[in-house]
Amino acid sequence: MLFGTLAKIAFRMGLDAGFFRVYYDLGEPERRRFAGTVVLFAAATSTLLLAGVVFRRHALARLLLGGSGQPLWIVLLAADVYLGAFSFVPQSLLRIQERAKLFSGLAIFRHAANTVLKVVLLTQGFGVTGVLAADAAATGLFTLALLPILRGGAAAGWSWAPLREALAFGLPKVPHGFLLQIQNLADRRILAAFAPRAEVGLYHQGYTLGQGVKFALSAFEPAWQPFVYSQIGKPDAQATLGRVVTYAFSGFLALGLAVAILGRELLMALTPRNHDFWAAAPVIPVVVFAYVLHGVFLLTSVGIGIEKKARYYPVVTAAAAATNVGANLLLIPRFGMMGAAWATVFSYAVMAGLGFTFSRRLYPIPYEWSRIIRVVAAAAGCYLLALLAPEPWLPAVAVKLLALAAFPALAVALGALHPAELEWLKRSLTARSRAL
Repeated sequence: MLFGTLAKIAFRMGLDAGFFRVYYDLGEPERRRFAGTVVLFAAATSTLLLAGVVFRRHALARLLLGGSGQPLWIVLLAADVYLGAFSFVPQSLLRIQERAKLFSGLAIFRHAANTVLKVVLLTQGFGVTGVLAADAAATGLFTLALLPILRGGAAAGWSWAPLREALAFGLPKVPHGFLLQIQNLADRRILAAFAPRAEVGLYHQGYTLGQGVKFALSAFEPAWQPFVYSQIGKPDAQATLGRVVTYAFSGFLALGLAVAILGRELLMALTPRNHDFWAAAPVIPVVVFAYVLHGVFLLTSVGIGIEKKARYYPVVTAAAAATNVGANLLLIPRFGMMGAAWATVFSYAVMAGLGFTFSRRLYPIPYEWSRIIRVVAAAAGCYLLALLAPEPWLPAVAVKLLALAAFPALAVALGALHPAELEWLKRSLTARSRAL
């Protein structure tokens, strides 16, 4: 699976990001020709890479799987990635056209088809081969379902200039993607070298729950990029982005606060008969903090994309990955899994800080710092209040839910909302109460 993740980065060559950014600079006839050009180029390069994987499948299997795997697994993973290379252009077109329902419906279709195929092939005894074949088949069906979108948004032709521009923007995303994998995986690899396997398992359990904040980021990002690029050239673009960042950050923080406060109780509910797993609870809020910082990077690094300075992306992730590895090596021998969790925080803090610094130089945005600080203060106050909760599960949930409910009230009390927003909120609440 790690090979599949890295292969996806290599096969796409950053063209998905490059296509998305350059598309907004073109007129309507040029956009269709550009879309067709990217599809043809992606098809040609992906075919060459797939042929290389098939040719070297035995060597790759020995390298990645030793004597326990089959070359066919490598080929099936590469086929999945290859078929996916034909889907990013129509998916980007759906995002640009703001066709969220169709985008979501096709994603649901893909995952449903994948699940059904997995169940059928596994029950027929195909094992790992069946899992990987189901992935490739579902991706193929998904790509076929996207063909009408591609026919409507792409035209035959070749556009060298925008393709070169898309590659210039996208290719730095390749080392960026590889370095991001190092940042995401280094903690568990290093922890395994210094700690018992049981502690690695506990860390992974806590990390997985804390990482739940990432689902919101993953759902937000497909809508965020089209919105950002659609603002280019508008006279009030920077002020609009600054205001939207306040709203989006408040949403991320609210979700992160909920996971951080209730993480222990959620862990207890998921593992009621195994108290040993409950030792992973302290990891959860720290990992939540890390992924809130990841959200800060997503929101405040937009100037890099707007100004097409993608060369800064690998610089940011190189520094973050180096911080992650160094902090893990320094902290894990002394603090174990909590050292790994804080190393993740430090690496995402570096990423957020550098992303903000580079972006501000390129495209300064007037962020609403006063409001953001008030929202952070409200979240910190509610988290501290939740620490007073008792140990038993039910009273703890009750107290923590009250602490969460206090977050918006405390944010309003601290002045995080403008008068016009307060008035809108009052009207909305009044209308809702009348409807009830």
